[in-house]
Amino acid sequence: MRAMSPSREPLLKAIGIVKKFPGVIALKGVDFDLYEGEIHALVGQNGAGKSTFVKILNGIFVPDSGKILLNGREVSIKSAGEAKRLGITLVHQEITLVPYLSVAENVYLAKMPFMKKPVSLVNRREVEAFASKYLELLELRVDPWTKVKELSVGEQQLVQIARALAEDAKIICLDEPTSPLTPGEVKRLFRILRELRERGKAIIFITHHIEEVFEIADRVTILRDGVKVATLSIEKATPRDIVKLMIGKEPSEFYVTREKKVERREEPILVVRNLSTVSSKLRGTSLNNISFELYRGEILGITGLLGSGKTELGKALIGMEKVVSGEIILEGSRVSINNPIQALRLGIYYLPENRRLEGLVPTLTVRENIVLSLTDYIARLIGIRKVQIEKSTAVEWVKKLNIVTPSTEVRVMNLSGGNQQKTVIAKALVAKPKIMVFDEPTMGIDVEAKVEIRRIIRELAETGLSIILLSSDVDEVLTLADRIMVLYKGKQVALLPNKDLSRDRILELMSGGAP
Repeated sequence: MRAMSPSREPLLKAIGIVKKFPGVIALKGVDFDLYEGEIHALVGQNGAGKSTFVKILNGIFVPDSGKILLNGREVSIKSAGEAKRLGITLVHQEITLVPYLSVAENVYLAKMPFMKKPVSLVNRREVEAFASKYLELLELRVDPWTKVKELSVGEQQLVQIARALAEDAKIICLDEPTSPLTPGEVKRLFRILRELRERGKAIIFITHHIEEVFEIADRVTILRDGVKVATLSIEKATPRDIVKLMIGKEPSEFYVTREKKVERREEPILVVRNLSTVSSKLRGTSLNNISFELYRGEILGITGLLGSGKTELGKALIGMEKVVSGEIILEGSRVSINNPIQALRLGIYYLPENRRLEGLVPTLTVRENIVLSLTDYIARLIGIRKVQIEKSTAVEWVKKLNIVTPSTEVRVMNLSGGNQQKTVIAKALVAKPKIMVFDEPTMGIDVEAKVEIRRIIRELAETGLSIILLSSDVDEVLTLADRIMVLYKGKQVALLPNKDLSRDRILELMSGGAP
């Protein structure tokens, strides 16, 4: 880490940035500075204004007031093209690649605004040579002519970062770049960012992961509700300091660990023996001889890197992956599960990793989403009775799970990520399942929402509900699970009581280390 000298002039300085949208002020007079050779983390809860701020720097939004200085000179950034000409680039949180173009072509797009010859005169060899040096820099070993749509999400994110590096910008803004990456890919990315810092690049790094701030950043600026709360040197800050500034209160709940229950005497509610699958998804992972038991009131953590087979295992339990051998025994009886509806009727509910696309219907209201699991029952009702049941059910679960929404009639797409996730949980709980399978339940949500979701999971287990927690967040698994299974490339590496297990030990197993 390096301290910024007060005698140095910042490369970039934002003064009093205000941005208003209909019904909300996203940024309220935010000041920010960035130096050459600095990695400056920008943190805050969802809705704090982080993404809005970097989009202003990149010309996607125009501020309502305030000014931006670059090398001491005021600049007006009214388009993404203008930002690039000034040497500023943004790696978006969402994938913005062209899916039907190759990896090499997507990276080469970085050169297009600066080209002096027609695209028609660019040959294949030139495109590949240009792209390959940036792919090699990130150690991304894929065929440059592979279509982007055939890559994993993590690989797509690395291609997106390669394209940003190809623009040779002075200032690189990274909006949640690590969210789809494996620990190995994150480590590689951080090494590259440090090298860029040594070359004098200035980097704005947005993240929800507090541990990443201390691993990579020189300074951190905290936003809360559109206001800059503080800018701290990493050497003078602690994780608790940052979390407290982000949420505006003491973050005691964030550090609460579930009291583990590793001794089991009763019969398991679920037994899986030698389960093997053939993945139905492009580039998916087939499972090989997976075996475990799940007990009432237990949280079984299952972790692994991208491609380990976590999600495929969750989907195999509800009939969404093709099981080719092995057996599933539920409450002492062998069952064959061919689809999610059958799984639901047996009492198994899977909460998907991608809540927007698979867990919710974004255009429906909170009420309509919550009662989706009661379709069979509600379909038998008519008129006022039907409306009353729907409303009372939705209101009950909004209160129970503290879903922050102006009304149950608000479209669920308008809620924050954490409140969308709580709506998914409510939809599951109205079905009264015996087993809930959570797939990455806190991915992409802010610190306070993570606290709430983890508290909900703990409390559900205390009521006797059996939970399978699929998570690549090692700290989350260590915090919540009674036992931990580690998967590696579709194989079961270990199944251990969560007693005296360390983060480093789990990471070693996740990377294929000996059990």
